[in-house]
Amino acid sequence: MRELRTEALVIGGGAAGTYAALCLHGHGLKPLVVSKGIVGKSGASIFAGNLVISGRLLGNTEENARDTAEFLIKYHNQFLIDQEYARRCGQWIAQVYYPELEEAGLYFRRDDAGNVVTSPGRIRSVAANVQGNSGVPFMDLRRKQLFRAGIPMLEEAVVTALLQGDAGEVCGAMVLDIATGEMLCVLAKAVILATGYSDRLHWRSTGTREMSADGIALGWRAGAQLVNLEMQWWHTNDVRWPANWQRMQVYPNPMLGSWKSARNVNAQGEVFFNQQEDDPLAYGPYTVQLKRLVKQVRAGKARYDGGYYSGFDHVDPAEVDAYTTYAKVFKQLGLDVGRDLVETAVSAHYRQGGLLVDPATMASTVPGLFVAGGVGGHSNGLIALVTFDGKVAADSVARHVQGRALAELPRHQAEEEAQRIQNLLRSGQPSPARVKKAIRELMWEDMGVEKSEAGMRRALDRLEEIRTRVLPAMGLTSLTRTLNHGWLEALDAVNMVEACTLMVHAALNRTESRGPFIRTDYPEMDNENWLAQNILVPTGDGGVRFAKRPYDLPYFRPGFARKDNLAVEW
Repeated sequence: MRELRTEALVIGGGAAGTYAALCLHGHGLKPLVVSKGIVGKSGASIFAGNLVISGRLLGNTEENARDTAEFLIKYHNQFLIDQEYARRCGQWIAQVYYPELEEAGLYFRRDDAGNVVTSPGRIRSVAANVQGNSGVPFMDLRRKQLFRAGIPMLEEAVVTALLQGDAGEVCGAMVLDIATGEMLCVLAKAVILATGYSDRLHWRSTGTREMSADGIALGWRAGAQLVNLEMQWWHTNDVRWPANWQRMQVYPNPMLGSWKSARNVNAQGEVFFNQQEDDPLAYGPYTVQLKRLVKQVRAGKARYDGGYYSGFDHVDPAEVDAYTTYAKVFKQLGLDVGRDLVETAVSAHYRQGGLLVDPATMASTVPGLFVAGGVGGHSNGLIALVTFDGKVAADSVARHVQGRALAELPRHQAEEEAQRIQNLLRSGQPSPARVKKAIRELMWEDMGVEKSEAGMRRALDRLEEIRTRVLPAMGLTSLTRTLNHGWLEALDAVNMVEACTLMVHAALNRTESRGPFIRTDYPEMDNENWLAQNILVPTGDGGVRFAKRPYDLPYFRPGFARKDNLAVEW
Protein backbone atom coordinates (compact mmCIF):
# COMPACT_ATOMS: atom_id res chain seq x y z
CA MET A 1 0.00 0.00 0.00
CA ARG A 2 1.21 3.45 -0.90
CA GLU A 3 1.35 6.06 1.86
CA LEU A 4 0.43 9.71 1.43
CA ARG A 5 1.01 12.40 4.03
CA THR A 6 -0.80 15.69 4.45
CA GLU A 7 -1.33 18.23 7.19
CA ALA A 8 -5.12 18.05 6.89
CA LEU A 9 -7.30 15.57 5.03
CA VAL A 10 -10.65 16.80 3.71
CA ILE A 11 -13.09 14.03 2.79
CA GLY A 12 -15.67 15.39 0.36
CA GLY A 13 -15.71 17.74 -2.63
CA GLY A 14 -18.93 19.72 -2.16
CA ALA A 15 -19.53 23.21 -0.79
CA ALA A 16 -18.36 22.37 2.73
CA GLY A 17 -15.27 20.37 1.75
CA THR A 18 -13.99 22.73 -0.95
CA TYR A 19 -14.35 25.80 1.26
CA ALA A 20 -12.68 24.01 4.17
CA ALA A 21 -9.73 23.23 1.90
CA LEU A 22 -9.52 26.83 0.70
CA CYS A 23 -9.59 28.12 4.28
CA LEU A 24 -6.91 25.63 5.33
CA HIS A 25 -4.81 26.88 2.43
CA GLY A 26 -5.42 30.42 3.66
CA HIS A 27 -4.06 29.40 7.07
CA GLY A 28 -0.83 28.29 5.39
CA LEU A 29 -1.60 24.57 5.70
CA LYS A 30 -1.35 21.96 2.96
CA PRO A 31 -4.64 20.07 2.67
CA LEU A 32 -5.56 17.10 0.52
CA VAL A 33 -9.12 16.72 -0.80
CA VAL A 34 -10.46 13.20 -1.41
CA SER A 35 -13.76 12.98 -3.29
CA LYS A 36 -15.82 9.92 -4.12
CA GLY A 37 -17.00 11.70 -7.27
CA ILE A 38 -15.58 14.64 -9.21
CA VAL A 39 -14.89 17.67 -7.03
CA GLY A 40 -17.60 20.26 -7.66
CA LYS A 41 -19.49 17.97 -10.02
CA SER A 42 -21.29 15.49 -7.73
CA GLY A 43 -23.15 15.36 -4.44
CA ALA A 44 -25.80 17.74 -3.10
CA SER A 45 -24.17 21.14 -3.61
CA ILE A 46 -24.62 21.20 -7.39
CA PHE A 47 -28.40 21.02 -6.82
CA ALA A 48 -28.71 24.29 -4.90
CA GLY A 49 -31.59 26.16 -6.52
CA ASN A 50 -30.93 29.59 -5.02
CA LEU A 51 -29.12 31.39 -2.21
CA VAL A 52 -31.00 32.82 0.79
CA ILE A 53 -30.29 36.46 1.70
CA SER A 54 -29.19 36.86 5.31
CA GLY A 55 -28.87 39.80 7.68
CA ARG A 56 -29.16 43.29 6.18
CA LEU A 57 -27.76 42.25 2.82
CA LEU A 58 -29.21 43.58 -0.46
CA GLY A 59 -31.82 45.83 1.07
CA ASN A 60 -33.02 43.47 3.78
CA THR A 61 -34.72 45.34 6.62
CA GLU A 62 -34.24 44.48 10.27
CA GLU A 63 -37.57 42.65 10.00
CA ASN A 64 -36.30 40.68 6.99
CA ALA A 65 -33.16 39.76 8.91
CA ARG A 66 -35.17 38.54 11.91
CA ASP A 67 -37.56 36.65 9.64
CA THR A 68 -34.64 34.85 8.01
CA ALA A 69 -33.28 33.82 11.40
CA GLU A 70 -36.72 32.59 12.47
CA PHE A 71 -37.09 30.70 9.19
CA LEU A 72 -33.77 28.93 9.76
CA ILE A 73 -34.48 28.01 13.37
CA LYS A 74 -38.21 27.23 13.26
CA TYR A 75 -39.27 26.37 9.71
CA HIS A 76 -36.03 24.86 8.45
CA ASN A 77 -34.73 23.09 11.57
CA GLN A 78 -37.87 22.53 13.68
CA PHE A 79 -35.98 24.09 16.64
CA LEU A 80 -33.43 21.24 16.50
CA ILE A 81 -30.52 23.66 16.12
CA ASP A 82 -28.12 25.61 18.32
CA GLN A 83 -29.54 29.11 18.03
CA GLU A 84 -26.21 30.79 18.79
CA TYR A 85 -24.71 28.85 15.88
CA ALA A 86 -27.53 30.12 13.66
CA ARG A 87 -26.83 33.71 14.74
CA ARG A 88 -23.09 33.45 14.06
CA CYS A 89 -23.71 31.79 10.72
CA GLY A 90 -26.19 34.44 9.61
CA GLN A 91 -23.78 37.24 10.44
CA TRP A 92 -20.96 35.59 8.48
CA ILE A 93 -23.18 35.00 5.45
CA ALA A 94 -24.16 38.66 5.29
CA GLN A 95 -20.74 40.12 6.05
CA VAL A 96 -18.39 37.71 4.27
CA TYR A 97 -20.05 35.06 2.14
CA TYR A 98 -21.91 36.99 -0.56
CA PRO A 99 -19.38 39.82 -0.94
CA GLU A 100 -16.61 37.22 -1.26
CA LEU A 101 -18.54 35.28 -3.90
CA GLU A 102 -19.12 38.32 -6.11
CA GLU A 103 -15.50 39.38 -5.73
CA ALA A 104 -14.47 35.86 -6.82
CA GLY A 105 -16.57 36.20 -9.97
CA LEU A 106 -19.87 34.47 -9.20
CA TYR A 107 -22.57 36.25 -11.19
CA PHE A 108 -25.85 37.00 -9.43
CA ARG A 109 -28.80 37.60 -11.74
CA ARG A 110 -29.44 41.32 -12.30
CA ASP A 111 -32.18 43.28 -14.02
CA ASP A 112 -31.73 45.76 -16.87
CA ALA A 113 -30.90 48.51 -14.37
CA GLY A 114 -28.10 46.44 -12.86
CA ASN A 115 -29.91 45.60 -9.61
CA VAL A 116 -29.64 42.08 -8.19
CA VAL A 117 -32.95 40.29 -8.75
CA THR A 118 -34.43 38.90 -5.54
CA SER A 119 -37.44 36.80 -4.65
CA PRO A 120 -40.31 38.61 -2.88
CA GLY A 121 -41.67 38.03 0.61
CA ARG A 122 -40.13 38.07 4.04
CA ILE A 123 -37.58 35.37 3.19
CA ARG A 124 -35.67 36.66 0.18
CA SER A 125 -33.18 34.88 -2.03
CA VAL A 126 -30.96 35.47 -5.06
CA ALA A 127 -29.87 33.19 -7.86
CA ALA A 128 -26.56 32.55 -9.56
CA ASN A 129 -27.54 32.96 -12.23
CA VAL A 130 -30.91 31.26 -12.81
CA GLN A 131 -33.31 30.07 -10.12
CA GLY A 132 -33.14 26.31 -9.92
CA ASN A 133 -29.54 26.12 -11.15
CA SER A 134 -27.39 28.15 -8.72
CA GLY A 135 -25.38 25.19 -7.47
CA VAL A 136 -23.72 24.47 -10.82
CA PRO A 137 -21.90 27.82 -11.34
CA PHE A 138 -21.25 28.02 -7.60
CA MET A 139 -19.42 24.69 -7.55
CA ASP A 140 -17.66 25.46 -10.85
CA LEU A 141 -16.21 28.49 -9.07
CA ARG A 142 -15.06 26.44 -6.10
CA ARG A 143 -13.39 23.87 -8.36
CA LYS A 144 -11.49 26.63 -10.18
CA GLN A 145 -10.44 28.15 -6.86
CA LEU A 146 -8.94 24.83 -5.75
CA PHE A 147 -6.99 24.54 -8.99
CA ARG A 148 -5.71 28.11 -8.71
CA ALA A 149 -4.61 27.51 -5.13
CA GLY A 150 -2.75 24.34 -6.16
CA ILE A 151 -4.65 22.20 -3.66
CA PRO A 152 -4.17 18.50 -4.51
CA MET A 153 -7.26 16.37 -5.08
CA LEU A 154 -7.88 12.65 -5.27
CA GLU A 155 -11.04 12.33 -7.35
CA GLU A 156 -13.16 9.22 -7.81
CA ALA A 157 -11.49 7.86 -4.71
CA VAL A 158 -13.59 6.51 -1.87
CA VAL A 159 -12.58 6.64 1.80
CA THR A 160 -13.35 3.24 3.30
CA ALA A 161 -12.23 3.73 6.91
CA LEU A 162 -10.78 6.29 9.30
CA LEU A 163 -7.43 5.41 10.85
CA GLN A 164 -6.91 5.98 14.57
CA GLY A 165 -3.90 6.08 16.85
CA ASP A 166 -3.51 4.12 20.07
CA ALA A 167 -5.39 6.81 22.03
CA GLY A 168 -8.26 6.78 19.56
CA GLU A 169 -7.38 10.03 17.80
CA VAL A 170 -8.17 10.08 14.08
CA CYS A 171 -4.88 10.26 12.19
CA GLY A 172 -5.84 9.54 8.58
CA ALA A 173 -7.89 7.33 6.33
CA MET A 174 -7.85 4.36 4.01
CA VAL A 175 -8.72 5.23 0.41
CA LEU A 176 -9.63 3.10 -2.60
CA ASP A 177 -8.72 4.71 -5.93
CA ILE A 178 -11.62 3.66 -8.15
CA ALA A 179 -9.74 4.18 -11.41
CA THR A 180 -6.73 2.01 -10.53
CA GLY A 181 -8.03 -0.23 -7.73
CA GLU A 182 -5.09 0.85 -5.57
CA MET A 183 -5.46 1.06 -1.80
CA LEU A 184 -3.85 4.15 -0.26
CA CYS A 185 -3.04 5.06 3.33
CA VAL A 186 -3.37 8.79 3.97
CA LEU A 187 -1.83 10.09 7.18
CA ALA A 188 -2.95 13.50 8.44
CA LYS A 189 -2.71 15.63 11.57
CA ALA A 190 -6.49 16.13 11.43
CA VAL A 191 -9.42 15.02 9.27
CA ILE A 192 -12.44 17.05 8.15
CA LEU A 193 -15.39 14.86 7.23
CA ALA A 194 -17.53 16.64 4.62
CA THR A 195 -19.29 13.81 2.78
CA GLY A 196 -22.65 15.62 2.64
CA TYR A 197 -26.15 14.29 3.04
CA SER A 198 -27.15 10.63 2.89
CA ASP A 199 -29.74 11.11 0.15
CA ARG A 200 -29.62 7.89 -1.90
CA LEU A 201 -31.21 5.62 0.69
CA HIS A 202 -34.77 5.56 -0.62
CA TRP A 203 -36.39 4.32 -3.82
CA ARG A 204 -36.99 7.94 -4.83
CA SER A 205 -34.33 10.46 -3.83
CA THR A 206 -32.67 13.62 -5.06
CA GLY A 207 -29.00 12.90 -4.43
CA THR A 208 -26.36 11.59 -6.79
CA ARG A 209 -25.12 8.00 -6.64
CA GLU A 210 -22.20 8.98 -4.39
CA MET A 211 -24.51 9.76 -1.48
CA SER A 212 -24.83 6.41 0.31
CA ALA A 213 -24.27 7.52 3.93
CA ASP A 214 -20.52 6.87 3.84
CA GLY A 215 -19.78 9.64 6.36
CA ILE A 216 -22.26 8.33 8.91
CA ALA A 217 -20.85 4.81 8.64
CA LEU A 218 -17.22 6.05 8.80
CA GLY A 219 -17.87 8.19 11.86
CA TRP A 220 -19.83 5.51 13.69
CA ARG A 221 -17.13 2.88 13.16
CA ALA A 222 -14.59 5.33 14.56
CA GLY A 223 -16.68 5.72 17.72
CA ALA A 224 -18.38 9.04 16.94
CA GLN A 225 -21.74 9.87 18.47
CA LEU A 226 -24.64 10.61 16.13
CA VAL A 227 -27.68 12.84 16.54
CA ASN A 228 -31.19 13.24 15.08
CA LEU A 229 -30.69 10.64 12.36
CA GLU A 230 -34.45 10.24 12.09
CA MET A 231 -34.96 13.75 10.70
CA GLN A 232 -35.33 13.05 6.99
CA TRP A 233 -36.51 15.84 4.68
CA TRP A 234 -38.54 15.37 1.51
CA HIS A 235 -39.17 17.09 -1.79
CA THR A 236 -42.89 17.06 -2.57
CA ASN A 237 -42.71 18.26 -6.16
CA ASP A 238 -40.21 16.22 -8.14
CA VAL A 239 -41.21 14.95 -11.58
CA ARG A 240 -42.63 11.43 -11.29
CA TRP A 241 -41.59 10.25 -14.74
CA PRO A 242 -39.05 9.57 -16.20
CA ALA A 243 -37.80 7.77 -13.09
CA ASN A 244 -34.25 9.12 -13.44
CA TRP A 245 -35.56 12.72 -13.34
CA GLN A 246 -36.29 12.54 -9.62
CA ARG A 247 -34.42 15.79 -8.94
CA MET A 248 -36.31 17.77 -11.60
CA GLN A 249 -38.61 19.80 -9.39
CA VAL A 250 -41.60 22.07 -9.90
CA TYR A 251 -41.08 24.00 -6.71
CA PRO A 252 -44.15 25.88 -5.36
CA ASN A 253 -42.31 28.82 -3.79
CA PRO A 254 -42.19 32.31 -5.36
CA MET A 255 -40.18 32.56 -8.54
CA LEU A 256 -37.25 34.92 -8.60
CA GLY A 257 -38.48 38.40 -9.44
CA SER A 258 -42.16 37.41 -9.19
CA TRP A 259 -44.81 36.82 -6.53
CA LYS A 260 -46.19 33.93 -8.55
CA SER A 261 -45.28 30.26 -8.23
CA ALA A 262 -46.34 26.75 -9.10
CA ARG A 263 -49.32 25.26 -7.31
CA ASN A 264 -50.23 21.69 -6.36
CA VAL A 265 -53.36 19.93 -7.62
CA ASN A 266 -54.71 16.59 -6.39
CA ALA A 267 -56.11 13.70 -8.44
CA GLN A 268 -59.57 15.29 -8.41
CA GLY A 269 -58.32 18.59 -9.83
CA GLU A 270 -58.47 20.46 -6.51
CA VAL A 271 -55.69 22.90 -5.65
CA PHE A 272 -54.24 21.87 -2.27
CA PHE A 273 -51.25 24.20 -2.07
CA ASN A 274 -51.01 27.67 -3.54
CA GLN A 275 -48.17 29.78 -2.22
CA GLN A 276 -50.02 33.08 -2.69
CA GLU A 277 -53.05 31.95 -0.67
CA ASP A 278 -51.62 29.42 1.76
CA ASP A 279 -48.25 30.96 2.58
CA PRO A 280 -48.17 34.53 1.23
CA LEU A 281 -45.17 35.54 3.35
CA ALA A 282 -43.07 32.94 1.52
CA TYR A 283 -42.00 31.23 4.71
CA GLY A 284 -42.96 27.72 3.73
CA PRO A 285 -40.15 25.36 2.84
CA TYR A 286 -40.65 21.73 1.99
CA THR A 287 -42.31 20.73 5.28
CA VAL A 288 -45.32 23.06 4.92
CA GLN A 289 -46.01 21.59 1.50
CA LEU A 290 -45.38 18.04 2.76
CA LYS A 291 -48.02 18.36 5.47
CA ARG A 292 -50.58 19.48 2.90
CA LEU A 293 -49.72 16.44 0.78
CA VAL A 294 -50.03 14.05 3.72
CA LYS A 295 -53.63 15.18 4.20
CA GLN A 296 -54.33 14.55 0.50
CA VAL A 297 -52.83 11.06 0.67
CA ARG A 298 -54.89 10.22 3.74
CA ALA A 299 -58.00 11.42 1.91
CA GLY A 300 -57.20 9.16 -1.05
CA LYS A 301 -56.60 12.08 -3.41
CA ALA A 302 -52.85 11.55 -3.95
CA ARG A 303 -50.04 9.06 -3.39
CA TYR A 304 -46.49 9.63 -2.27
CA ASP A 305 -45.29 8.11 -5.54
CA GLY A 306 -47.58 10.22 -7.72
CA GLY A 307 -51.22 10.81 -8.45
CA TYR A 308 -51.02 14.58 -7.97
CA TYR A 309 -49.80 17.39 -10.18
CA SER A 310 -47.89 20.65 -10.23
CA GLY A 311 -47.51 23.46 -12.69
CA PHE A 312 -47.77 27.06 -13.79
CA ASP A 313 -51.03 26.94 -15.76
CA HIS A 314 -52.18 30.11 -13.93
CA VAL A 315 -48.95 32.04 -14.70
CA ASP A 316 -47.73 33.91 -17.78
CA PRO A 317 -45.13 31.53 -19.34
CA ALA A 318 -42.83 34.51 -19.95
CA GLU A 319 -42.49 34.96 -16.18
CA VAL A 320 -41.48 31.31 -15.75
CA ASP A 321 -38.91 31.59 -18.55
CA ALA A 322 -37.47 34.91 -17.42
CA TYR A 323 -35.56 33.91 -14.32
CA THR A 324 -36.04 30.16 -13.72
CA THR A 325 -35.15 26.77 -15.18
CA TYR A 326 -38.59 25.29 -14.45
CA ALA A 327 -39.97 25.66 -17.97
CA LYS A 328 -37.20 23.46 -19.37
CA VAL A 329 -38.66 20.34 -17.76
CA PHE A 330 -42.05 20.95 -19.39
CA LYS A 331 -40.48 21.52 -22.80
CA GLN A 332 -38.46 18.31 -22.57
CA LEU A 333 -41.63 16.37 -21.75
CA GLY A 334 -43.53 17.96 -24.64
CA LEU A 335 -45.75 19.98 -22.30
CA ASP A 336 -46.83 23.61 -22.42
CA VAL A 337 -45.68 25.31 -19.19
CA GLY A 338 -48.49 27.87 -19.45
CA ARG A 339 -51.24 25.29 -19.90
CA ASP A 340 -50.23 21.82 -18.68
CA LEU A 341 -49.57 20.25 -15.29
CA VAL A 342 -46.94 17.57 -14.72
CA GLU A 343 -47.37 14.56 -12.43
CA THR A 344 -45.14 14.87 -9.39
CA ALA A 345 -44.06 12.66 -6.49
CA VAL A 346 -42.13 12.72 -3.23
CA SER A 347 -38.36 12.21 -3.15
CA ALA A 348 -36.08 11.87 -0.12
CA HIS A 349 -34.09 15.10 -0.12
CA TYR A 350 -31.65 15.50 2.74
CA ARG A 351 -31.13 14.36 6.31
CA GLN A 352 -31.02 16.86 9.12
CA GLY A 353 -29.20 14.44 11.42
CA GLY A 354 -25.63 13.19 11.34
CA LEU A 355 -22.50 13.27 13.48
CA LEU A 356 -22.80 15.08 16.79
CA VAL A 357 -20.51 18.12 16.78
CA ASP A 358 -19.69 21.16 18.89
CA PRO A 359 -21.18 23.85 16.60
CA ALA A 360 -18.62 26.39 17.85
CA THR A 361 -15.71 24.31 16.55
CA MET A 362 -17.18 21.55 14.33
CA ALA A 363 -15.27 19.02 16.46
CA SER A 364 -16.88 15.59 16.65
CA THR A 365 -16.85 13.43 19.77
CA VAL A 366 -13.72 11.67 18.45
CA PRO A 367 -10.39 13.56 18.80
CA GLY A 368 -8.87 14.65 15.50
CA LEU A 369 -12.15 14.33 13.57
CA PHE A 370 -13.94 17.51 12.53
CA VAL A 371 -17.17 17.75 10.56
CA ALA A 372 -18.49 20.22 8.00
CA GLY A 373 -21.82 20.38 6.22
CA GLY A 374 -24.64 17.91 5.76
CA VAL A 375 -22.94 14.92 7.38
CA GLY A 376 -23.17 16.81 10.67
CA GLY A 377 -26.32 16.76 12.79
CA HIS A 378 -26.18 20.40 13.91
CA SER A 379 -28.15 22.05 11.09
CA ASN A 380 -30.39 21.35 8.16
CA GLY A 381 -28.51 22.52 5.16
CA LEU A 382 -28.61 25.48 2.83
CA ILE A 383 -25.46 25.89 0.79
CA ALA A 384 -24.35 29.01 2.66
CA LEU A 385 -24.58 27.23 6.03
CA VAL A 386 -22.49 24.26 4.97
CA THR A 387 -19.91 26.69 3.56
CA PHE A 388 -19.77 28.40 6.96
CA ASP A 389 -19.16 24.99 8.52
CA GLY A 390 -16.16 24.53 6.24
CA LYS A 391 -14.67 27.78 7.52
CA VAL A 392 -15.28 26.91 11.19
CA ALA A 393 -13.85 23.40 10.77
CA ALA A 394 -10.76 24.77 8.99
CA ASP A 395 -10.18 27.38 11.70
CA SER A 396 -10.38 24.66 14.35
CA VAL A 397 -8.04 22.35 12.45
CA ALA A 398 -5.52 25.18 12.05
CA ARG A 399 -5.41 25.47 15.83
CA HIS A 400 -5.45 21.72 16.38
CA VAL A 401 -2.43 20.92 14.21
CA GLN A 402 -0.09 23.59 15.62
CA GLY A 403 3.04 21.86 16.86
CA ARG A 404 1.54 18.45 16.18
CA ALA A 405 3.54 15.78 14.37
CA LEU A 406 2.09 13.18 12.03
CA ALA A 407 1.24 9.95 13.79
CA GLU A 408 2.82 6.67 12.84
CA LEU A 409 0.78 4.55 10.51
CA PRO A 410 -1.43 2.12 12.51
CA ARG A 411 -0.31 -0.69 10.26
CA HIS A 412 -2.55 -3.38 11.71
CA GLN A 413 -5.64 -1.25 11.06
CA ALA A 414 -4.53 -0.52 7.52
CA GLU A 415 -3.90 -4.19 6.77
CA GLU A 416 -7.22 -5.31 8.25
CA GLU A 417 -9.11 -2.68 6.23
CA ALA A 418 -7.26 -3.58 3.03
CA GLN A 419 -8.24 -7.21 3.58
CA ARG A 420 -11.89 -6.26 4.20
CA ILE A 421 -11.99 -4.34 0.94
CA GLN A 422 -10.23 -7.14 -0.94
CA ASN A 423 -12.76 -9.67 0.40
CA LEU A 424 -15.58 -7.73 -1.32
CA LEU A 425 -13.89 -8.33 -4.69
CA ARG A 426 -15.45 -11.77 -5.19
CA SER A 427 -17.93 -13.64 -7.33
CA GLY A 428 -21.41 -14.35 -6.08
CA GLN A 429 -25.07 -13.41 -6.10
CA PRO A 430 -26.90 -11.11 -5.64
CA SER A 431 -25.08 -8.22 -7.21
CA PRO A 432 -24.38 -5.10 -5.10
CA ALA A 433 -26.73 -3.13 -7.35
CA ARG A 434 -29.61 -5.46 -6.47
CA VAL A 435 -28.75 -5.23 -2.76
CA LYS A 436 -28.78 -1.43 -2.90
CA LYS A 437 -32.12 -1.53 -4.71
CA ALA A 438 -33.58 -3.77 -2.00
CA ILE A 439 -32.35 -1.42 0.74
CA ARG A 440 -33.87 1.61 -0.97
CA GLU A 441 -37.19 -0.15 -1.49
CA LEU A 442 -37.51 -1.25 2.14
CA MET A 443 -36.56 2.24 3.35
CA TRP A 444 -39.25 3.73 1.08
CA GLU A 445 -41.84 1.23 2.31
CA ASP A 446 -41.12 1.24 6.05
CA MET A 447 -39.14 4.47 6.61
CA GLY A 448 -41.03 6.70 4.19
CA VAL A 449 -42.99 9.86 4.86
CA GLU A 450 -45.35 8.20 7.37
CA LYS A 451 -43.86 5.73 9.84
CA SER A 452 -45.07 3.46 12.63
CA GLU A 453 -43.41 1.19 15.15
CA ALA A 454 -44.66 -1.91 13.35
CA GLY A 455 -43.20 -0.78 10.03
CA MET A 456 -39.89 0.25 11.54
CA ARG A 457 -39.54 -3.06 13.40
CA ARG A 458 -40.13 -4.78 10.06
CA ALA A 459 -37.43 -2.58 8.50
CA LEU A 460 -34.97 -3.64 11.21
CA ASP A 461 -35.74 -7.31 10.56
CA ARG A 462 -35.24 -6.85 6.82
CA LEU A 463 -31.99 -4.94 7.30
CA GLU A 464 -30.69 -7.61 9.66
CA GLU A 465 -31.48 -10.30 7.09
CA ILE A 466 -29.54 -8.35 4.48
CA ARG A 467 -26.62 -7.89 6.88
CA THR A 468 -26.39 -11.54 8.00
CA ARG A 469 -27.53 -13.47 4.91
CA VAL A 470 -27.37 -11.29 1.81
CA LEU A 471 -24.13 -9.33 2.26
CA PRO A 472 -22.00 -12.48 2.83
CA ALA A 473 -23.31 -13.94 -0.46
CA MET A 474 -23.11 -10.71 -2.46
CA GLY A 475 -20.66 -10.83 -5.36
CA LEU A 476 -19.48 -9.15 -8.54
CA THR A 477 -19.65 -10.10 -12.19
CA SER A 478 -16.18 -8.63 -12.82
CA LEU A 479 -13.14 -9.07 -10.59
CA THR A 480 -10.96 -6.44 -12.20
CA ARG A 481 -9.49 -3.85 -9.86
CA THR A 482 -9.60 -1.02 -12.39
CA LEU A 483 -12.78 1.06 -12.76
CA ASN A 484 -14.81 -1.63 -11.05
CA HIS A 485 -17.98 0.19 -10.06
CA GLY A 486 -19.52 -3.05 -8.85
CA TRP A 487 -16.78 -3.13 -6.21
CA LEU A 488 -17.66 0.43 -5.25
CA GLU A 489 -21.34 -0.50 -4.99
CA ALA A 490 -20.42 -3.37 -2.68
CA LEU A 491 -18.77 -0.84 -0.36
CA ASP A 492 -21.90 1.31 -0.64
CA ALA A 493 -24.18 -1.58 0.28
CA VAL A 494 -22.26 -2.32 3.49
CA ASN A 495 -22.36 1.34 4.53
CA MET A 496 -26.05 1.66 3.67
CA VAL A 497 -27.09 -1.31 5.79
CA GLU A 498 -25.22 0.05 8.79
CA ALA A 499 -26.43 3.64 8.41
CA CYS A 500 -30.04 2.68 7.68
CA THR A 501 -30.15 0.44 10.74
CA LEU A 502 -29.01 3.34 12.92
CA MET A 503 -31.60 5.63 11.31
CA VAL A 504 -34.41 3.21 12.11
CA HIS A 505 -33.27 2.89 15.73
CA ALA A 506 -33.19 6.68 16.01
CA ALA A 507 -36.69 6.97 14.55
CA LEU A 508 -38.04 4.42 17.01
CA ASN A 509 -36.50 6.33 19.90
CA ARG A 510 -38.10 9.70 19.02
CA THR A 511 -41.65 9.13 20.24
CA GLU A 512 -43.28 12.15 18.61
CA SER A 513 -43.87 13.71 15.20
CA ARG A 514 -41.93 16.89 14.28
CA GLY A 515 -42.02 18.69 10.96
CA PRO A 516 -41.10 16.17 8.23
CA PHE A 517 -40.72 13.37 10.80
CA ILE A 518 -44.21 11.88 10.89
CA ARG A 519 -45.19 8.90 13.08
CA THR A 520 -48.77 7.68 12.82
CA ASP A 521 -48.52 6.19 16.32
CA TYR A 522 -47.21 9.44 17.84
CA PRO A 523 -48.94 12.21 15.84
CA GLU A 524 -48.21 15.10 18.21
CA MET A 525 -45.19 17.39 18.28
CA ASP A 526 -44.00 17.07 21.88
CA ASN A 527 -42.02 20.13 22.97
CA GLU A 528 -42.13 19.05 26.60
CA ASN A 529 -40.02 15.94 26.02
CA TRP A 530 -38.50 16.10 22.53
CA LEU A 531 -37.20 19.60 21.99
CA ALA A 532 -33.90 17.80 22.38
CA GLN A 533 -31.01 16.10 20.65
CA ASN A 534 -31.70 12.42 20.04
CA ILE A 535 -28.14 11.14 20.54
CA LEU A 536 -26.90 7.69 19.51
CA VAL A 537 -23.87 6.55 21.51
CA PRO A 538 -21.86 3.52 20.37
CA THR A 539 -21.29 0.88 23.03
CA GLY A 540 -18.19 -1.27 23.36
CA ASP A 541 -19.98 -4.39 22.13
CA GLY A 542 -21.07 -2.86 18.81
CA GLY A 543 -24.50 -1.83 20.05
CA VAL A 544 -26.13 1.54 20.61
CA ARG A 545 -27.52 3.41 23.59
CA PHE A 546 -29.41 6.70 23.58
CA ALA A 547 -28.94 10.01 25.33
CA LYS A 548 -31.08 13.13 25.25
CA ARG A 549 -29.87 16.73 25.54
CA PRO A 550 -32.33 19.69 25.50
CA TYR A 551 -31.69 22.61 23.16
CA ASP A 552 -31.22 26.10 24.56
CA LEU A 553 -33.81 28.58 23.25
CA PRO A 554 -32.33 32.08 23.68
CA TYR A 555 -34.09 33.76 20.72
CA PHE A 556 -37.08 31.74 19.47
CA ARG A 557 -39.47 29.33 21.21
CA PRO A 558 -42.25 27.09 19.84
CA GLY A 559 -44.98 28.68 21.96
CA PHE A 560 -46.81 25.46 22.86
CA ALA A 561 -46.16 22.20 24.69
CA ARG A 562 -48.01 19.66 22.52
CA LYS A 563 -49.90 19.91 19.27
CA ASP A 564 -50.90 17.74 16.32
CA ASN A 565 -47.86 17.99 14.06
CA LEU A 566 -49.98 18.38 10.92
CA ALA A 567 -51.70 21.38 12.54
CA VAL A 568 -48.40 23.13 13.29
CA GLU A 569 -47.86 25.82 10.65
CA TRP A 570 -44.16 25.04 10.44
